[in-house]
Amino acid sequence: MREMERHLMIFNVIAPIYNWFFTRQVRTYRSLIVQNKRLFTIPKAGRVLDLGCGTGALLFCLAEMGYQAVGVDFSLSMLRAAKKSTAGKFIELVHGDVTQGLDFPDKSFDLVLASYVLHGVSSGLRRRFYAEASRLSKGPVLFHDYNKNRRILTDIVEWAERGDYFEFVRHGEDEMRACFQSVERIDVGIQTALYICSPI
Repeated sequence: MREMERHLMIFNVIAPIYNWFFTRQVRTYRSLIVQNKRLFTIPKAGRVLDLGCGTGALLFCLAEMGYQAVGVDFSLSMLRAAKKSTAGKFIELVHGDVTQGLDFPDKSFDLVLASYVLHGVSSGLRRRFYAEASRLSKGPVLFHDYNKNRRILTDIVEWAERGDYFEFVRHGEDEMRACFQSVERIDVGIQTALYICSPI
């Protein structure tokens, strides 16, 4: 089974479980945005793209801020959950696989971001992800994901999900530095960081 097919099968199954944590995720993202306001200084009605949007918690927060929020995910189950969770917000949801390229023009978003996506795919797919995010963003690209700090519970959960977590925590930042003009890392939790990347 190909890597993305395996991920798709997993995420289609676990989408309802993810949605149980929607309210908590919204609170977490609101706090993250407030603490890092300088990264969200695009125009009030700016267009923002969330790659791998899942059930839509980050999109919900971006729409609250007055942005034109667009979310992409390759799991239809995740998108169905996102549509339900973000009802009432002006959010566009798109079915697509970032690693295969998306049907948006170059530089069509003021900000492109992704949260907890990169560690789940192999380094080869991450490089495609970086390239597509760079193509689509007029400004910075933000990744919210793990840093190099590890905890046993996270190790167990990520091992069970069969992603590329262990390689990402070791080499993810170096990969980004090879694909972007510059990368600034801000640790926002014991195990988590924001990576602010400037496209080449």
